[in-house]
Formats: sequence, structure tokens, C-alpha cells
Amino acid sequence: MKFADIIGQQDLIDRLRKAKAEDRVAHAQLFLGPEGSGNLALALAYAQFLNCPNATSEDSCGACPTCKKNSTFQFADLHFSFPYFNKTGSKETVSDDFGTEWRNRLLLSPYFGVEDWTKELSKDNKQLIFSVSEAANIVKKLSLKSYEGGYKVMVIWMAEMIGDGVANKLLKIVEEPPANTLFFFVANSSENILNTILSRVQVIQVPKIEENAISEGLKNLGVEEHKVQDIAHYADGSWDVALRLRDNSDPNEFLAMQFQTWMRHCYSKKVPALYDWSEKISDLSREDLKHFLLYALDQMRQNMVLNYTSENISRFTSSEKAFAQKFSPFINHLNIEDIMLELEAAHRSVGQNANNKILFFELSMRIFRLLNRKEKA
Repeated sequence: MKFADIIGQQDLIDRLRKAKAEDRVAHAQLFLGPEGSGNLALALAYAQFLNCPNATSEDSCGACPTCKKNSTFQFADLHFSFPYFNKTGSKETVSDDFGTEWRNRLLLSPYFGVEDWTKELSKDNKQLIFSVSEAANIVKKLSLKSYEGGYKVMVIWMAEMIGDGVANKLLKIVEEPPANTLFFFVANSSENILNTILSRVQVIQVPKIEENAISEGLKNLGVEEHKVQDIAHYADGSWDVALRLRDNSDPNEFLAMQFQTWMRHCYSKKVPALYDWSEKISDLSREDLKHFLLYALDQMRQNMVLNYTSENISRFTSSEKAFAQKFSPFINHLNIEDIMLELEAAHRSVGQNANNKILFFELSMRIFRLLNRKEKA
């Protein structure tokens, strides 16, 4: 993968170029950014850039044997570690046992999340892990001599899922790696990353992708002009979400319709209707439910802005704006913080295999109370 293939993140790309030019490539780096931001893509492009014998100051050449092997993720000195599930009857399962599935997922797009990877591996939603065997496997691979004569790069995806046992076995090699060995940790959140790892890496903060960069990327894919703006808006900085939405005839219609129906039931106190709505929405996949909740969070923010400021500051489509004119007065200083907390908590719960029918009905009851919260006398 080349830097030219990255969506947005130009400031970070310039920083990585500069590090190579000044021979200041840190041996352990953490690409920390939200799902869909391109943190994994950046790590892959950087690995190719560092090992390309014909690289310019801007990018890898993309044409030499090294680049071609990197682009198909078969370069001998590019190693991967990622969460997986233990295979039945095997006590020593490691990520290499899922190498084919991993390459297939990367070739499809390096912009993906845990939900996509879980589906790639199993239909049973098994628990993904990093086992102690994986740590031993990493140490063994990196102790071998470089095959190609350049950098050996170990990309460790979803580093926040690494437990104490694995981390303890990796600390020595991360702190004192063999010559020309690089660790590229990739994570969505620093909350669950062990301090023993955080203290040994250079953190590269990868922000959400700017809306104009997503728009430009969609145009380059041939997406119709009238769809680009809506998709970029709803993607909320995630290229993964943008790719999911590009094939929809109207990317905002379903999300807007569901949100507006939900809120109408909530502020009208229609409990039976909320129960029915909760049952129907829970039939969506976990990933679609997570996207819906992110959309709801964004709509709450925009309605709050509309309630207290000029409508020119808010970002609405025409259908959203018509609804917001009536709905925004319900979103105010009395409830906005608690509503946001409820939606964020629900988003986390969906990702943790909650019972979605119960989750959305209880969430609806709490939001209905918050929308009707009154100023104390």
C-alpha cells in the first residue's frame, strides 16, 4: 500500500516522511485512531515506504518486487499479529493459522473493524483473543534474520486486546528489538492498552478523516456527485462507513427515517410504539446498529446547535432540517449531556453482544424521560 492510497491524513503522512528523511524512525510506534480512520492503512503504507529500494521522498514506488509483495501482504519481512479464536482441539493456535483470512480481509480493504474481522473468521461470534502462544510466536519470528535485508516490521492490530500475560512476554523484545526491527501497534482506543506497552511506544494520534477528504475519495471511486456530500456527512470521519454507504441509492434515508420515527415516539410518549420499534430495529446487524447509534449521536449534536444558534451552523439535509425545526427545542442544556451518555453507552453495549431488543427498549424509555425533563421550579 502506498501513501497515495490513503484517504486524507496528509499531516500524518508528511510527519512519517520526515521521520524517514531525518533517520528518526522509532522502533515501536502506536497508530492510535478510531475505527475507519486509516490507522492500519497508515502502518501498512509506512512499512512499504521504509522498505522500498526505489522510494522517493514522497512515497514508495509501487512497482518494484518489494512493493508488489508488500501490496499483497506477502513480503517476507512484513509480519502480522492480530486477535483470533482458539481452534477446537488446538492448544497452540496463533495468528499465523489465520494468515489466509487476514490477507483476504486486507486485500478487500485495510479500513475495517473487529466486527468485520470476527465475521471473516466465524459465524458464531466467538471471543477473539491474543494467547500467550502468540507472544512466543512473535518473539520467534523476529529473532530470525531478515529475509530481504531491510526492516523487519511487526504490525500488531487491535493492541488494546493484548492481556498482561502476552504483554509481559513481549516487553523485552519491544524495548530492545533486534537490529532493524520495527513494531507498529495499531489500536482504536488507548483506554485498555496496558501502560507497560504505552510507555514503550511513540504514539501517533490518527484523527477522524476530514469530510472533504472522504468526499474526494468518493469522487475518485466514481460515486455520483449528488450522493457524495450525504455519504461524507454520515461517514463521520470513517472511510469504512463511507464504503458501506456508497452502494446505497440514498445513504441517509434509512438512518434518518429510523431516527425520526424513534424520536417522535419518544417525545410523544408512545410506549407500545417504542416497544414495536425496538423489536424491529434490533433485527439489524450489530454493525448497522452501531452505525445507527453514531448517526443518532450526530443528530443530537446538530439539534442542540440548532436550538441555541443559527441554523447555518448546523449540518442537515433538507429532510433532516424539516424534522429538526420541530425537534430541536427538545434538545437543550437540561438533557443533552445525559442523552449523549446514554447513546454512547448503548453503542458500547451493542459491541459487547447485548440483547438488543431489551437494550433499545430500555434506551428508549430513558430518552423519552430525558426529552421531557423540565427545569426545576
